[in-house]
Amino acid sequence: MRTFGRLLWLSITLFLVMFAIAFATSNKMLITLHLWPFDSALTAPVWLLILSSFIIGGLLSAVLLWGQWLAIRAKLWRLEGRFNKLQAKTGKMTAEPATQHEQGQQDHGQQNEPAASNQLTADRRLR
Repeated sequence: MRTFGRLLWLSITLFLVMFAIAFATSNKMLITLHLWPFDSALTAPVWLLILSSFIIGGLLSAVLLWGQWLAIRAKLWRLEGRFNKLQAKTGKMTAEPATQHEQGQQDHGQQNEPAASNQLTADRRLR
């Protein structure tokens, strides 16, 4: 399936490149652009102006998407940090009762009585 996706991507890219070459060779007319705030003018072929506008638009959209990706990654890093702290905290909390439970078993093991497994049996022993 991955090979099919790469082949499809390659065929679309080749089609777009061939289209751009055909467009560039068929439109050789020159256009003069007057740059508004300045007094200068820019004269270039039609194909160069159109293809450069597409390339500039693609680069700007890539920069915007990269910014969004970076914001999402930063949020993910922050949440991973919180998760690791909570995981360490729960690890400590589960380790403490286990050590207390082992100490309780040792104390009751000396009396040949089983350790209290819940609050009800502990209450019965107190009576």
